[in-house]
Amino acid sequence: MDKLETADLMIYAMSREIENNNTVLHGVSSPLPILAMSLARKTHAPDMAFVSGAEGVDPDVERIYLSSFDPRQNRDAVGYFGLHEVFDLAQRGELHVMFLGSAQIDRYGNTNLSVIGSIDNPKVQLPGGAASAFLMPITPKVVIWSARHTPRTFVEEVDFVTGQGYNHRSQEQMKNEMTIVSNLGVMNFKNPDRVMQLQSYHPGHSIDEIRRNTGFDLRVAPDVTETPFPEPQIVELIRAMDPDGIRATEFG
Repeated sequence: MDKLETADLMIYAMSREIENNNTVLHGVSSPLPILAMSLARKTHAPDMAFVSGAEGVDPDVERIYLSSFDPRQNRDAVGYFGLHEVFDLAQRGELHVMFLGSAQIDRYGNTNLSVIGSIDNPKVQLPGGAASAFLMPITPKVVIWSARHTPRTFVEEVDFVTGQGYNHRSQEQMKNEMTIVSNLGVMNFKNPDRVMQLQSYHPGHSIDEIRRNTGFDLRVAPDVTETPFPEPQIVELIRAMDPDGIRATEFG
């Protein structure tokens, strides 16, 4: 698959994590989540609440722009919701799904958006996790997306815990779900040990390839299957919302 086809597949897989009547949040630099959320609203989840990192609520996203904070992406929003208010929303249990990116993620679902290397002498200073540390453990479903499934991203242990995985959660927080959608497959943590497992592999890729590109011993779900590719009408919807191919920019 080329970059656009891989993006379409990831967007479709991400959209399927959203149920009707969910309240869903995306943050900054999020073309794939914006398209996934918009696709869900146009198809199986028409009554979901779309909370934009650009602070618009239920905007009419007919097309995306290079910046996730482009004010045109708030066109026809029903209201404006400061990002700081998301903390209260989540604390009340009224945020259902959140999309996050990550520079590193490990077998327990810990994410790193802070530093590569030692915190005292980092090799790379990253932008930071913003709301990750607070929101990740308490949100019922967190979907991490990664356009680069390599051992440098999927690591044995993150260099810095920006967002807490299952080995850093309270017993109550263990019930909350995490799904990872990468350019190679879909992973989750639906096993008694709450460690990452491969749930589906994308067309054109294999289980062995994905395990070779993971920096730890990736489990394979007993019911692992191939990720379904979106039907032509779904692809048409995605491409109508992104005529400039912005979704491909995440793949380098």
